[in-house]
Amino acid sequence: MGKTTVELRKNKYKVLNKLLYPEAINERELNAIAHGLFENLIPVHAEVNKKGVALTGSIVDMMPLQSYFSGVVSKKMFLGVIMQLVAVVKDCEKNLMNVNNLMLDWHSIFLDPRTKKIKCIFWPIVNNQHPYGLAEFFYDLPFRVVFTKHEDHGYMNTYLNYFKNHSIFSINGFEKTLFEIIGKPVENKSYLPSDSSKIGDSKRFSAKQEEGKSKNAPIAYDPFSAPVVKEEVSMFCTSCGKQNIESAKFCVHCGTPFKLVETPLPPKSTSASETNVYESAARKSDTQSFSETTVLGAEPYDTGTTVLGVEMGEEPTFPYLIREKTQDKISVDKPSFRIGKESRYCDYFIPNNNAISRSHADILTKDRRYYIIDHNSTNKTYVEGRVIPVEKEVEIFSGTKLRLANEDFVFYI
Repeated sequence: MGKTTVELRKNKYKVLNKLLYPEAINERELNAIAHGLFENLIPVHAEVNKKGVALTGSIVDMMPLQSYFSGVVSKKMFLGVIMQLVAVVKDCEKNLMNVNNLMLDWHSIFLDPRTKKIKCIFWPIVNNQHPYGLAEFFYDLPFRVVFTKHEDHGYMNTYLNYFKNHSIFSINGFEKTLFEIIGKPVENKSYLPSDSSKIGDSKRFSAKQEEGKSKNAPIAYDPFSAPVVKEEVSMFCTSCGKQNIESAKFCVHCGTPFKLVETPLPPKSTSASETNVYESAARKSDTQSFSETTVLGAEPYDTGTTVLGVEMGEEPTFPYLIREKTQDKISVDKPSFRIGKESRYCDYFIPNNNAISRSHADILTKDRRYYIIDHNSTNKTYVEGRVIPVEKEVEIFSGTKLRLANEDFVFYI
């Protein structure tokens, strides 16, 4: 990302992000965020002028996380924020959004002082030049906080040991650690209590919520009494006909926003996944597919501002790697694309470098998501500076930095 600024005017914060080439707007994500389809993401909008393209967002009557943590912080305060941030990350992943575009900086995460609910900024762009790291943020945050002296801090050892024991950060694994800390294990990916006493706690929490609603009183987020989350159900987009999970806010295949309407089921429908009928909030002709990215004001495109996806008669486009040493552009044009030093085995081979293994690593393409896997190479494979496990698929995104032994690459979509 380009230069990002946060300005305070009276009780209103304004966040501005100026895009750098080759960064571009992801219209599918921008439309969803701008229309408020994500409760915990601050709506952002695109502005185009002579100086280029910028994304802007406004925050009213909220404080930065830095201000909230400026005093003495209790266990409940700290874990309440962390659990909400984990939920935001998982919501982005569920909707196939690049979590590295979440602005994870305690100056740029905002909190309502009454309800203790947080909101984050997500930049809907591709080719992000300065992605944010989840692991670095969550690991660093406790060291910026002054904890109260009147509580047992043993839970922080469990918190930090997660990062020491896991070279690859997993939001699900991290969430499991958090639930162990607060004594609420996750079962079947739902926040379900494990015994009758906790069921009673959950019911009492729901009763408090209803009582608060009746009195118009805001309810603060409480990580120790998490409500029950229903099991996900599948549904189909009426625009492209492809399957999505029920809680998706827009189709992850064609970008069409979902709007719940009271429409009777078709007489031939018998699938349980079709119990809810949705209609598109915009016509199909107005939607943009995954393969379309609008570049607003980006240079040096001379012939227009829109880079369209594959049409009839056009050459297909593929993700690619830039090799830092030679600036070669390597088109990843196979579902399993192998890199190594032996030309007989590899799709791209690196000669005259004994640090590279014969079949060093593969770039895998699965359902428009991308992964790298190391084939037990001698000098390892790195993603964003971290060694990845052998023979384990690690997801990568546009702008991800890769290293094979001593060769550096950047992956782009």
